[in-house]
Amino acid sequence: MREAPRKRSLALAAWGEEGLLLVLRPQDDPEFAGAWGLPAVSLKPEEALEEAAQRVAREKLGTEVALRFPVAFGREERKAYTLELWVYEAELLAPIRLPKPKPGKTYYTAFRFASLEDLREAARRGSLCSRLFLAVKGLCP
Repeated sequence: MREAPRKRSLALAAWGEEGLLLVLRPQDDPEFAGAWGLPAVSLKPEEALEEAAQRVAREKLGTEVALRFPVAFGREERKAYTLELWVYEAELLAPIRLPKPKPGKTYYTAFRFASLEDLREAARRGSLCSRLFLAVKGLCP
């Protein structure tokens, strides 16, 4: 039996004065279309977690963050790959400016600030980062 490819990703749990930053995935997203959740990025080969966390802030949110620390790790078998995912907590340092989408990457269509409870829907739909972050905060997904 052939081993599934491995995908390493990082989700950013970024806090602003108004609460936890959530982003809206586009309607054509293959896994979580129209879901509100944490912004995430696939790690590049040899990329450190801190570099990926800064990259998701810069490239997908158009902002800067002060990194706190990684708070969770999980592994999940998906149809086409094995997902290894870290959740990194951070503080927003500047306003969000969602960039224009570029081909080949997932970009977000909107953002809002919310409470942890607002991650429950994405967790119910299968979002690993949402489930992990809720669990770390003592809330069952």
